[in-house]
Amino acid sequence: MKKLYILLALLTILSPLIVSTVNGEEYQNYQEIVFDSDEAELLNDFTDKEYKDYIKGIKKRKFIGWKIDVVNDSEAVEFISETKLKIYNNGFSTIKHDITLSTKEETKYQLSASGGIKLSGKGDVKKFKGSINADIKASITYTSITTSNETYEFEIVVDPLTYVKILTRGNGVINNGVGKFYFFWINTKSGGWETFTVTTEYYEIIKERI
Repeated sequence: MKKLYILLALLTILSPLIVSTVNGEEYQNYQEIVFDSDEAELLNDFTDKEYKDYIKGIKKRKFIGWKIDVVNDSEAVEFISETKLKIYNNGFSTIKHDITLSTKEETKYQLSASGGIKLSGKGDVKKFKGSINADIKASITYTSITTSNETYEFEIVVDPLTYVKILTRGNGVINNGVGKFYFFWINTKSGGWETFTVTTEYYEIIKERI
């Protein structure tokens, strides 16, 4: 009985802290991500108060294991991942420029986590560490999408006193939420999780006056 009291005291001391630092992936460095809904937000944008409120919202305890809650469910986004190229024409003659753009095969599915929730795996093959991966899969649409290698060759005409930029744009879906881990009905750690899936991706050419 004494050992049990010691164990319970230790678990109480180790009760979770809300940590907002996110272990994220490439999409968090995109130039722009805009939700269709004004209410939705990225895991990285959760405030400390929001974290605490979402964690408190997980009421039901568990003997051992994770309990998760979905905060943003299948929220649609538009994004600009990067500016591929800029060409300025400060002169008075038209400039013609041959362009080759390539895409390589890659997994269009990314994960992020914070606090007590961790990621495992390397490169494109990643998942949430431990049993929480299955719990998240059971609660959201969890699909891996790949694209094939493609090369685009074309000519760009840049008129005098204009510039052309090529952006990589697209659409995607974001799911995120929080989770609590229980050990003997005691909450020992907690954190946040997020999935980002690219549904479409394309190049956009924009021509503007200097």
